[in-house]
Amino acid sequence: MKTSLIILLHFFVLTISAQNYIDIVNFSYANTPLNNFENASEKTKVEEFGLQLTFPVVLNEKTVILTGLSVNNSRVRLDRFIPNYTSLSKIRLQLGLNYVYSAKWTGTYVLLPALSSDFDIVSKEDFQIGFLSLFTYKKRENLKYKIGVYANSEKFGPLISPLFGLYYISLNKKFETNILLPGQFDINYQVLEKTVFGVNFDGMTSSYNLHGTIYSSEGEYVARSSSELYSYLQFQFGKSLYLKTKVGYSISRTYKVFKNNDKVDLSLSSLYFDDNRTSLNNNFEKGAIFKVELLYRIQFK
Repeated sequence: MKTSLIILLHFFVLTISAQNYIDIVNFSYANTPLNNFENASEKTKVEEFGLQLTFPVVLNEKTVILTGLSVNNSRVRLDRFIPNYTSLSKIRLQLGLNYVYSAKWTGTYVLLPALSSDFDIVSKEDFQIGFLSLFTYKKRENLKYKIGVYANSEKFGPLISPLFGLYYISLNKKFETNILLPGQFDINYQVLEKTVFGVNFDGMTSSYNLHGTIYSSEGEYVARSSSELYSYLQFQFGKSLYLKTKVGYSISRTYKVFKNNDKVDLSLSSLYFDDNRTSLNNNFEKGAIFKVELLYRIQFK
């Protein structure tokens, strides 16, 4: 049973990218020092938890079912006039398909239903539905190009983001680059046998339904937008356990509150069309971020 599982996971890795591993579990925790609200003396910290579970199911030599679950939670003061912290959470299922069309081309299609809100109660207004389509072209065994699109029904309106990227690993396996623009890139180098130094960027856009009314009886939602740059050290403990310690800075980060009927026609990545929304709260300043990630990783030779 153990041998069969390793073979199936090995096949999954080879069809998705050139990397020689898959992270089955990823737990993360991030915190910031107290940040001042803009033009005010009041402060807030931002505390974030994340859990990502991933598991593939191989049907045959060309087809892999992709299953997973992610849970994210943020605690933040939404306004300097509000002393209490608000908890914002997103629970997302991942159900998809990876299909090998040829020796060069692979397609990945993932359906992403989610609940996203303050979870004071659960209602249909919390529901969002997303979809990811990604095509991978294998130029060489250690170099692959990616192109695709991500779409989601955010609270502020439909979000569509074209995706462009590549994966490269050096022949000696020490230097690795994984890029999927506009949201992510990771560049790292193995400095010691079990220590890796890297730099990565995370760009995120998400929205959360608010059940409690803060500013308006019409109902409200939070639109989060962030761009964060990190440097990190990754340490390996034993065969499968990894720890990342990260220090970063929020190039931009907002948690804006809007009325439920205050929406945009379309969001294309970070471009908003017909955006006449009025933010109801004041934002806090940029600042440092400290983050740790604990990974359970399956390696392949």
